[in-house]
Order: sequence, then C-alpha cells, then structure tokens
Amino acid sequence: MVTFRPAVASRGGAVVASGVMLMMLAYPTGPLHHGFLSITEALAGVFYVSIGILGMVLGGGFLDSHILPRGDFGTLISAGAIPLISILLGIKVGAELSVIIDRFRS
Repeated sequence: MVTFRPAVASRGGAVVASGVMLMMLAYPTGPLHHGFLSITEALAGVFYVSIGILGMVLGGGFLDSHILPRGDFGTLISAGAIPLISILLGIKVGAELSVIIDRFRS
C-alpha cells in the first residue's frame, strides 16, 4: 500500500516562497504579479480536486492513486497519481506563501 505524504509538498512550496522572498530582498521595488499567483493557486486547487474526484469515479476513493497506471520500480512516474498530487500541492502552497510574504512588504 502506498501512503501519501503532503508534508513533502508543503516543504517544496515553502522553498518556492523563500525564493520569491529572496527576489523581493534583491529587488525591493520590483512588482509581484498577484494576478498570476492567484490564477496559479486557483488552477492548482482545481486540478487537485479534479484528481480527487477522478479517484472517486475511477478508483476506490478520493485521491486514489490508481487512476494512473503504475510504472516500473525506480522510474520517475512509478507511483500512479501521487507525484502529480504532490506537485500540485507544492505549487499551491508556494503561490499562497508568496502572496503572504508580499503582504508583509506593504
């Protein structure tokens, strides 16, 4: 049985937000595009929920990783939908934290 660990995706999103914070420190007057970050966050959330619903329809439950075929052991895409879920969570957390960090600037 494969377990899903969303904490790893949250850490990845925090690393992305740290990069945005370093960019703001290097360019204090530089603009941060809130529209792009909002759309990115919303799309990541929509795709996350869509994968969850696909898991209910095609698999055994919400976010079931069996909606995608498993690959060979040791390859990048060998865990079904779990890498895709982690990537989407990382993007969503990174976009949210970037906006929060930018709010502290003003």
